Amino acid sequence: MRVFGLTAAIMLTVVGAAAAPADFNETIQPFLQANCVQCHGPALSLRDLRLDQLHAPGAEPAERDIWTRVLNQLSLGAMPPKPLPRPDDGRLGQVKAALRSGLGLEGSIDAAERAGFGNYVDHEALFSGAAYPPAPAPARVWRINAHAFKEMVNTLAHKPLLVAKPNQGGDGLHPSLPSLTPEHTFRDFANVHSFEDATTELLMNMLWLVAGYQMDSPGSPAPLRAPLALEKPGPADYEAAVEAQYREVLQRDPTPEELQGVTGLALRTAADAGPRLALQTALSAVLLTPEAVFRFELGRPIEGDDDAVRLSDREIAWALSYALTDRPPDEALREAEEAGKLSTREGVLAEARRMLDDPGLDKPRILRFFREYFEYDRAPNVFKTGRLIKHIMAREMVLDADALVAHTLESDQDVLRTLLTTSKYFVNYNSKNPEKQLVNRPDKRQKWYYELYNLDREWEWTPEQPVQMPAGQRSGMLTHPAWLLTFSDADKNQAIQRGRWIRTKLLGGTVPDVPISVNAQLPEDETKTLRERMQVTRQEYCWGCHQKMDELGLPFEQYGLFGEFRGEEVGRPVVTAGTVVAGLPELDGPVADPFELTRRLADSERVRQVFVRHAFRYWMGRNETLADSETLIRADKAYVDAGGSMKALLASLLTSDSFLYRRAPRMVADGSTAGETQ
Repeated sequence: MRVFGLTAAIMLTVVGAAAAPADFNETIQPFLQANCVQCHGPALSLRDLRLDQLHAPGAEPAERDIWTRVLNQLSLGAMPPKPLPRPDDGRLGQVKAALRSGLGLEGSIDAAERAGFGNYVDHEALFSGAAYPPAPAPARVWRINAHAFKEMVNTLAHKPLLVAKPNQGGDGLHPSLPSLTPEHTFRDFANVHSFEDATTELLMNMLWLVAGYQMDSPGSPAPLRAPLALEKPGPADYEAAVEAQYREVLQRDPTPEELQGVTGLALRTAADAGPRLALQTALSAVLLTPEAVFRFELGRPIEGDDDAVRLSDREIAWALSYALTDRPPDEALREAEEAGKLSTREGVLAEARRMLDDPGLDKPRILRFFREYFEYDRAPNVFKTGRLIKHIMAREMVLDADALVAHTLESDQDVLRTLLTTSKYFVNYNSKNPEKQLVNRPDKRQKWYYELYNLDREWEWTPEQPVQMPAGQRSGMLTHPAWLLTFSDADKNQAIQRGRWIRTKLLGGTVPDVPISVNAQLPEDETKTLRERMQVTRQEYCWGCHQKMDELGLPFEQYGLFGEFRGEEVGRPVVTAGTVVAGLPELDGPVADPFELTRRLADSERVRQVFVRHAFRYWMGRNETLADSETLIRADKAYVDAGGSMKALLASLLTSDSFLYRRAPRMVADGSTAGETQ
């Protein structure tokens, strides 16, 4: 029943009453008076917000949104703003607990734990080397990602049921596992995804279909098919099929209770509907067990430690495999688990290195990290107008960018710096067949594609790649046509979004969401450059946020609407100047063009550390906390000491305490689990 208790804790939604008078009068009000009312009170009410006249949280429905915003700002550390003194952590924790209680949010996750809010954790504190108390992340149940589900379905069915259809806009991912994380964040966050009525029905239909194919496929284990060859299969026949299915799906034998339960289901179904439906029901029942579609990271007790648990060897094997691949553990990893080698950090490191160094092991999650980090895989979703739309070939741009990432990872030296500064690109490159072009048509379409890279229309394609780009025109992924196209729209570049990406993904900064009352549209004027049209963002109300983005994105006006290098805009020389303001001497100051900007970013320790933070979020499936400081410092050091090696960075992350340990679930009197899990 522990599993069901955990699942219930994850999905729990509590409707609470107002905060108790004592909580409000003795905890919340004094805190607001000391830290907030000077800016949000009778003398000064910034953003037209007053906090001195509010009732207790939960007492007035009309005030709920305000109290929720207060809770979020406190949780993110955004208020009180720097350089005002930071409230005492103990007192701050009491206030947040009182707010949650009054708002009925005891079971909710903290704002700082949500996807997209990781940058609110203080960067200097994370890398200061200060010792923070151990605080493992909660034990959790993590829905498998859609790519792993696709692999599972196709493997078990021995048939490509889920297939990408690029020309039809399909990615082959099943709709029962949608990504619900916010835009610009990693898509596989542990505390975001679950199943509700609609997606559960879709999931059941898909797995019922898989079970049907399993019964009829010659590639399935013989016991799965054997009952269909019998006129009247008996209990032993169904038991053998169920045992084979558990091994096929979960790589383990069923427990006696599981075997009895699923076999009994098959026998009851057979009595009513015959052996075929009985077998399909039994096989699909195993496919629908929580363990088949969720990753369980509950851990095992540590002697002498009531607060932390270490993942079991089986949990570590599956976590390692899903960290790098979309498949369950391979034979070598299973053997390491069975031999007890994963019970030590050295054993986990040996397996992580084996997998990372094995060129024959497909590791799609590494490439997917760079796709989601740089976001260039969104280029095909950008709508363009005009007759040249058919010549963009955004899908091919993405594959060329993939080839650049793969090539950089192959050398595994100065990975981030190379991806920010290289002037060598892959063009029209078919990684599956390097001798054959992606676009193998000697017509205007192919020639237009070459011009996007500013190569001559008559450029002679070569399989010897990467290709040196024209001098002084390209510098890494941020000047690649795929990235530039991603951050554009139908008729203009998105300099603001490009700047936002740099602010958040490289500098580790934060940018608030656009207020709902703001009409975020630039004036239309075909006689003006984008830079000139963006002058409206310099207004006082706008500039507080836009100063974090605009000057970082404007240097990329060096490129046109399709990512091509240009020298003019609306008949005048294009202006590519910008400014970096990060509060760091190594970064701050004007830049003349995107090349000076990318070189400065690539040389920055801060940028490298922010990259490590994003890698942490992707592979841990959560945001970092101050308790993860040691993990981040060690991962950064491993990366630097190995010459900018992604393998070294990953080996460090995948053997860290943050990866191996969890906070022990609190069990309450009735044996269920309190709301400690994610």
